[in-house]
Amino acid sequence: MRLPFIGLLLFASTAVAQTGPTVVFTSSSTATNNTVTVPKSECGQERRFSWQRSGSACEDSIYLYVTTGTCGTRPASTDLVLASLDTANTATNGVVTFTVGEALAARGGNSDAGTVTTCDTQDTEISFKLCASARRLGGSLGLDCQETFSNVGSPPFVVKYDPQPPATPSIAKVIARDSALSVQVDGAEANSTVVVEAARVATAGSDDAGTDEDAGTDTDAGTDTDAGTDVDAGTEDGGQGLVGALALEGTTGPVTRVTKASGEGNVVVNGLTNGVTYRLQATIIDTAGNVSTGSAQVDATPVKSNGLFDAYVEDGGQERGGCAATGGGIAGGAVLAALGIWLSSRRKVS
Repeated sequence: MRLPFIGLLLFASTAVAQTGPTVVFTSSSTATNNTVTVPKSECGQERRFSWQRSGSACEDSIYLYVTTGTCGTRPASTDLVLASLDTANTATNGVVTFTVGEALAARGGNSDAGTVTTCDTQDTEISFKLCASARRLGGSLGLDCQETFSNVGSPPFVVKYDPQPPATPSIAKVIARDSALSVQVDGAEANSTVVVEAARVATAGSDDAGTDEDAGTDTDAGTDTDAGTDVDAGTEDGGQGLVGALALEGTTGPVTRVTKASGEGNVVVNGLTNGVTYRLQATIIDTAGNVSTGSAQVDATPVKSNGLFDAYVEDGGQERGGCAATGGGIAGGAVLAALGIWLSSRRKVS
């Protein structure tokens, strides 16, 4: 008697499991952990998702929809229905598209939906889930249509609308270097991009150009802590280039624009002319592509390096000039000693 009883138990345990359709979504949009982040500037841009399904719904449609709620229910009046695949629809694949603006508008679908928002009035972050739901087969024999809907879609794609620009950054410090300025930007949020623009001040030689407060002073120029080190001198892949005319107020000529990932040290603007005052401004671009307002502008002037140690630091240890560059005496000997140690360490590494 035991074996038939065990057989019945096994049969019952498998029969009560729900069966039915499955829907698999894919997207060509850039997604991080299945999340597509949309900035305010792209609120009206269509998001495209492909789908493939196997199986059919039980006595009802398979619903593909967007919601701020939970997947696995019949779409509510506040959800955006993208497709309804009834039992007569034999399509196994297709495409659905929607904009954040459409999803926002759908939330006003009934009288108690709350305040309807648009791309312009939605000023806080909001996330929309891409769902597929259907009624499945179940019951003791696995032949009964379930009364409730189940989530049949995967993976769990989310479209996150982020309309908020980053906070305005500040330029905390500018270090004058040879044909360059090293800019410390504060206030950048994690995983954002720091942008520094520089252009010549139109009134070169006036009282506001190259003052002691921000340009080439002994206090903040060329120190070992933050000037000329590998930490802050990553300009080769920093996106430096001329990006157009007169972007900063009170400046003349083209603008040099340098970008760098936040948390990676100072932004170094190279290719400048020594003795010429430049106006600097910083902005932040977040992961969604939102751009902050510009920082307060700061003027600074690059200065020519005098001495072997400056050349050694600025050029990563490559010597420029002969022994006379040290200036002689104890100071010159110290510089040569430091250079000798550096050269020795370079030989050991090579």
